[in-house]
Amino acid sequence: MEGSDSRLRRLSGFEIQWRVVNALVYRELRRRVSDVQGGFLAVLMEPIGQIAVWTVLRMIASPATMVNNLNIILFLACGVILFNLYSRVASHGLTTMEANKALFFYRRVKPIDTILAKAIEELGLYASAAIVVFGLVWAYLYSLVLRDLPLLVMAFVLMTLLAIASSLLSLVGSHYFPNLKQVLSWLNRALYFASGVIYAPIQIPQFARDFLVWNPLLQCIELARRALSVDYQIPSQVTLGYPAGFALVYLSLALWCYTNNEKVLIRR
Repeated sequence: MEGSDSRLRRLSGFEIQWRVVNALVYRELRRRVSDVQGGFLAVLMEPIGQIAVWTVLRMIASPATMVNNLNIILFLACGVILFNLYSRVASHGLTTMEANKALFFYRRVKPIDTILAKAIEELGLYASAAIVVFGLVWAYLYSLVLRDLPLLVMAFVLMTLLAIASSLLSLVGSHYFPNLKQVLSWLNRALYFASGVIYAPIQIPQFARDFLVWNPLLQCIELARRALSVDYQIPSQVTLGYPAGFALVYLSLALWCYTNNEKVLIRR
């Protein structure tokens, strides 16, 4: 017992916090999988089902199997998977205090830990869904062009960082403005259509495109699509630097807001 206490005292604050986050990831994943019939497979089928529905609707509207020189399934997969990743993590900040109230009695568990755990869990699940979809497309077409794997990974990472920042801000904001949940639900719907989930920005009118490309979510989705095809055309304003810089500033702002309100959040 004394040896265990001694080892615990020797751990750095970062190591202890990392162990806390790991435990919370396991807890979140277990709860997410057990909440639906079919377990892990059912969780993976959620975004795949959305992709299938949008594919059918687009095929009814137009029989073309390509969107801007990219297979329609891969095109929709990038939009649906990346946006759902953002949406689920970003909205977690609105409910984490109530859902994890009992955990905050432990001094080592902080609200930010639950958000980080949620982000890691959702990133793993949606990355798995992407691998399944890409694998099915490859099995059907016998060809899958992966132009730039690092770019695809960066798109997922940047979308996750943007989601963490939004989740932290919604966590703090919901403390001071209880009705924020209703506002953000409408904002989330607007973002769905403003992020290029089901359309290619290069194909919309110039005046609308020049406005929408300021959305870092749209840029992450477009970069992911570009990573899958040499021929996929993206607006000239879409670059890796913009969403990366935006994520850095946005996350810094969110961490500053959270740090200055952490004690208030835990005491409520």
